[in-house]
Amino acid sequence: MSRQQGLPAMGRGWIKIAASLLIGTALVVVAADHPRADHPARTAAPVAVAADTAERSAVIAAIDRQLAALARDDAAAAFAMAAPALQARFGTPDRFLRMVHHAYPAVIRPVRVDYGPAWRLADGRFVQRAILQTRKGGVVMAVYTLEVIDGRHRITGCFLFDTPAEAV
Repeated sequence: MSRQQGLPAMGRGWIKIAASLLIGTALVVVAADHPRADHPARTAAPVAVAADTAERSAVIAAIDRQLAALARDDAAAAFAMAAPALQARFGTPDRFLRMVHHAYPAVIRPVRVDYGPAWRLADGRFVQRAILQTRKGGVVMAVYTLEVIDGRHRITGCFLFDTPAEAV
């Protein structure tokens, strides 16, 4: 029995997509550091590079602030961590909080959050992977995207992927 047989078909597909995106980003970063001067990746800027310690800390702090606000059902504080485009899309903190409760239940009071490396994209945005253990014992991979607006890291998106516990 494969590890993914217990997942719904859609969950398996999203895991494959997420893995492909993460592996693809890593390959671009590695290729950009390739020692051969004639390597095609040497002439182009890398798509992503590992965030430095300060950047990673700021990214994680922003996500942690939103997770803490969501745990308190503090709609205004959670909404404040969202980028202006997300705020415009949902309009009010209460509407945003309802959407998160409905579409992203794994980010509401997770039992545990483990962060992986953060990546800075060529356009200045950040990508941060987190593994969330839910209250129901499930394991979910969250891929957050953030950008710096007025000196603050703000969340532009969060993508959730079901992950078999034994794969973590």
